[in-house]
Amino acid sequence: MSRWIRNAGLVLMPALLLSVALLGCSGGDGKKGEKKGDEKKGDETPAGAMKKVSVGKGTIAGTIKLKEGVEPDYDELNAELKKKIDAKPEYKTACKEAYKQTAWLVGKDRGVKNVAVWLMPEKEDEFFDVKDLADKKKGFEPEVYLDQPHCHFDPRVTVFFPGYVNPDNPGSADSPKYVKSGQKFYALNPEMTIQHNTKLSLPDPRGGRDVNQVIGYATKAKLEKAIPLIEEGKLKPYDLSQGPIRISCNIHDWMEAFAWPLPHPLGTTTDEKGNYKIENVPDSGKVRIFVWHEKAGFINKDGKKGQVIDAKDAKQDFTITKTTKE
Repeated sequence: MSRWIRNAGLVLMPALLLSVALLGCSGGDGKKGEKKGDEKKGDETPAGAMKKVSVGKGTIAGTIKLKEGVEPDYDELNAELKKKIDAKPEYKTACKEAYKQTAWLVGKDRGVKNVAVWLMPEKEDEFFDVKDLADKKKGFEPEVYLDQPHCHFDPRVTVFFPGYVNPDNPGSADSPKYVKSGQKFYALNPEMTIQHNTKLSLPDPRGGRDVNQVIGYATKAKLEKAIPLIEEGKLKPYDLSQGPIRISCNIHDWMEAFAWPLPHPLGTTTDEKGNYKIENVPDSGKVRIFVWHEKAGFINKDGKKGQVIDAKDAKQDFTITKTTKE
């Protein structure tokens, strides 16, 4: 028996040694394969990360008009203002120019002023890469102002650019990572004899914090007492489907304005003729356009989701067909 075992061992030993050698080679290849796999995984965009869309040299422009035959109830709007102003007789003289409503400013050709218009990428998990625009201070005003002449806000609707998605670390669609744009947003008060307070109410706490501060005399030439709203409110972009920031004054409760904090400078408001122009539009692909009036709400197709258009369709006109959001 022992001799059989010895002979069997002599026969099996080479086979066992060969198997061990092959196993070792296989294990080595497996490690190399895993390393290659790991390197490949590291080069890929992390799951859930936002994807950047390059801006370009395109332009989208148009006119926003109120449909013929559709008229706001100006008498009712003015009556509401009069009731609130008359309730504070100490301000009737100083605020006499505030008796005329400014929610609907419609020109002779039906163009509507103070309509906010902006773009977003086609998909929710995409963002415009505007780092170069921000670094070069291109495509946006370095300073934006909210004035308060005669006890009303001017402009009544503002779009501003407090920050942009970090292209090097964008985060996810639910939690984007923002970088400050450097733009300033000042609240002013040109009236030396009238005190105001500026109150910002945010619909989404991810956009910063509410502001409620008394403001003294402050103009563009004298910013010492102006309120730097972005810094005071730690303002940044948020989910814009939640609506704009509402701006009011507790001292004069008829004063009202709205501001949209965009994650890029591809947005604007219409002038007194209802015209607008957006620059640095991507050279190709599709984008979503948003058109909003404070009384009519979103007037673009698909409402707060945005209307998908071709980025090359440079002319985009819209008609407001209702005077209320209902």
